[in-house]
Amino acid sequence: MNVEAQKKFYLKYRIVTRGIFYGARMLSEQLDREFTDSEYGKLKKVYSIWICMNAPLHIGNALTEYWIGKRDIIGTMPEKKKNYDKLSVIIICLNEKSREKGGELHGFLNTLLSPGMNAARKKEVLLRDYGVEMEQEMGEELKQMCNLSEAIEENAMRKGVRKGVRKGISLTKNIMRLAGEGKTEEEISAICGVSAKMVREIMEA
Repeated sequence: MNVEAQKKFYLKYRIVTRGIFYGARMLSEQLDREFTDSEYGKLKKVYSIWICMNAPLHIGNALTEYWIGKRDIIGTMPEKKKNYDKLSVIIICLNEKSREKGGELHGFLNTLLSPGMNAARKKEVLLRDYGVEMEQEMGEELKQMCNLSEAIEENAMRKGVRKGVRKGISLTKNIMRLAGEGKTEEEISAICGVSAKMVREIMEA
């Protein structure tokens, strides 16, 4: 799984295209690590997750997934989804000013990455509303994200996402994996320690 943070939504390339490239690279890197020669059945699914801050208002707080699908054109090819659905690009758009507040995941990330909320307030809200207790190391990174200049803050934010958001973002991967194994929303909720509503939002995205 690869997690990236984007401060600007509009770039010279489309984020989903870059995500597909990163995913393809993660697939090819599994050769001689997860499998050798022609043991392609051991290929593991990869996830490229993008957190886009400052999304435009017409998009607001959104969650979109792109994946490898199947379309029978002539006849029917019987094939299990797990054999071809090996790459998923997930784009999480954030906008604090949007009327559409999104789900719990958006609330969590908007709080964690808010430029207008100090570190102490973030820790309080994250613990109260999302049950996330900041560790000492992450707490220091949170202060850096709030206090450093814009250029350095962007760097700290990327580091903070990779470490601290693991508790929140990795939920997407785990929920999707458990859903693929046939677990119910209630079972996934109990295993991951999140609400059934959050599980449903991610599964239906």
